[in-house]
Amino acid sequence: MLPAVIRCSLPALAACVSFLSTSAHAQSLPGGAELGMTVPQLQQAVPGLRPVPHPARLAGGLVGGWAGPAIDVAGVSLAPTFFLAEGQLRRVEYLAAPGGFDALLAWGRAAWGPELASQSPEGAYATWTSGDLDAYLQQSGSTVRLVLKRRVVKDDSEL
Repeated sequence: MLPAVIRCSLPALAACVSFLSTSAHAQSLPGGAELGMTVPQLQQAVPGLRPVPHPARLAGGLVGGWAGPAIDVAGVSLAPTFFLAEGQLRRVEYLAAPGGFDALLAWGRAAWGPELASQSPEGAYATWTSGDLDAYLQQSGSTVRLVLKRRVVKDDSEL
């Protein structure tokens, strides 16, 4: 059994460790947002943030309920959609005009190093992992999509 002093401090210690581990891994995303932000934090970080009339819903409870103004990355205009789950920003999808794939690929290489890539008749795909961030760039037909999300590691029991 733990002494009373330690027992009383454990919940506070757990909260501090949780906060620090989240804060330590925060990565600023293009446009100023950070994964893990709440809606009020996102509204402060992204001027012009607005609700989406028909939010996209993805697995894991992700809801793409917010959109931001277009931003420029590597000379390519990107329109962001912000996906939240459990009240926190978990994923950002940036849509680009056709022709932006190569510039964004070069930008991704500069930001995260060499990519894992694939090419098929349906399009091109590049992916990176950096710390707690997973990123992928996809070109399918005339759509170019850059997705940044928190890395989710699964063990054998979850496969």
